[in-house]
Amino acid sequence: MVNLDNLEIFTGAEASKLLGKEASYIRQIYAKYPNRFPAGSIRKFGKEYIVTKEAIDELNRQIKAKRKPSS
Repeated sequence: MVNLDNLEIFTGAEASKLLGKEASYIRQIYAKYPNRFPAGSIRKFGKEYIVTKEAIDELNRQIKAKRKPSS
């Protein structure tokens, strides 16, 4: 049985803040680049996006990779 209290899920605004971005970051990135999110890691419920910890970790990895100067 799934225990909703133990799931690591966040609203889009919460996830954006955890990434150090503006509250609308997740919404904007998903609208433009949905393939940046692992399958099943983001879902829209009504007007709110729900994001898993895995999605946050993946976006954080992408952000860090983008910052690294190429050698």
